[in-house]
This record gives sequence, structure tokens and C-alpha cells, in this order.
Amino acid sequence: MTTKISKILVVFVTAASVSFLGIAVGISKLGPNWREETQNLKDYGFAQTTGEKPQWTSTQRTESAPLATGSLPSVIAKSYDDAAEKNKTKTDEVTPQIAELKQRIAQDAAFIEADEKGITSREEQLALALEDIGKQIQALSTDGERLATQAVDIRAVAERTRESGMRLKRQRIQVETELYRLVEQKRHLLDLVYQMEGIVQRLRDREQQLIKQGAVPAGQDSAADSAST
Repeated sequence: MTTKISKILVVFVTAASVSFLGIAVGISKLGPNWREETQNLKDYGFAQTTGEKPQWTSTQRTESAPLATGSLPSVIAKSYDDAAEKNKTKTDEVTPQIAELKQRIAQDAAFIEADEKGITSREEQLALALEDIGKQIQALSTDGERLATQAVDIRAVAERTRESGMRLKRQRIQVETELYRLVEQKRHLLDLVYQMEGIVQRLRDREQQLIKQGAVPAGQDSAADSAST
């Protein structure tokens, strides 16, 4: 009888041991993997002491003094708290800079809008000025052709009429002087045209630069508003 009870107890203890072993294995599998958790804290180092009661220490990699000492879960928790505090400090430092940058962006947008309006107005003024200079050049060309024809006629009359040769010579000199003045004035106006064309080109380059910086041309902005409507 005693032998049977002993055998039953042995079987029971063995089964219980296996059950507890299974429970322990399950808990180790289902619970957190603390050693793996340390890999998520790249800025912290973890070390385990030796002896009868080994302990874990965590150290911030840029500091020499240990941050925490104790069980691995506790030092990991303190490391997370330290990392959160440092992140909050950095966030508090960056937040005013973000607000300042937003303000500067708004100011730059206002400057760009003002530049666009100024460029558009200046382009319109230059276009009118170019049109006016073109008309002046055309008029000067017509006067030059007329004076050139008149000079040829005067030369012909001077050859035919010797009595009025001196008078016609003076008149020819006056006409040629006036023709030279008109030619010089025409050359000056052409120089102005070239200068204005250069200004227009620089304004167009500035407009393209503003567009690359994010500005929207006035015409396209109105077209976008019409399309959205």
C-alpha cells in the first residue's frame, strides 16, 4: 500500500514539476524581453555586475556617471524617463525657433508678393516706354530719310546754280548738321532701348527666381482662383 502511495506521489510531483516548468517557460516567452528592449535605447549603455546579487546599471553614452542601478526592468524604465526628459528639453528649445521660422516665412511671403506687384507694374511701365521709344525711332528714321533726300536735292541744286552756291552750301551744312544730330539722337535712343531690354530681362530673371522660391505669378493666381470657383 505504501509503495503504491509512493509511486502515486512520485508521479504527482513529476507532473507538477513539468507543469510548473511549462508555466515558467510560457511566462518567459510571453513576458517582455528586457535584453532586447535595451537595443531600443541606442544612447544608453547597459552592464551587469558580478557576484551573489548581480545588478544592472545604465549609463548615458555621453556621460560617465551611471544613470541608474538595480534590476534590468527598473534601469530600463529610468533610461526611458531620462530619454523622455531630454527629448522634452530639446522640444522646448526648438518650439520657439519653429514659431520664429513661421513668422519669417510669412514675412518673406509678404515681401515676395510686394516684389511681384512691383515687377508687374515696372514691366508695364517699361513696355509703354519701349513703345514710345519705338515711335520716336520711327519718326526719327522718317525725318532722317527726308533730310537725306533733301541733302541730295540741295547738292544737285548747288551744282546747277553757282550764284547761290555759298547759300546752298551753308544750308547743306545746316542740314547735314541736323542730320548728324538726328543720327546721334537715334543712336542714344537705341542705347536706351538696349538698356531697357536688359532691365526687362533682369526683371524676368527675378520673376523666375521668385517663382522657384514658391511665389505664384499674378496671372496664374487669378487663373487658379477662377478654376477653383
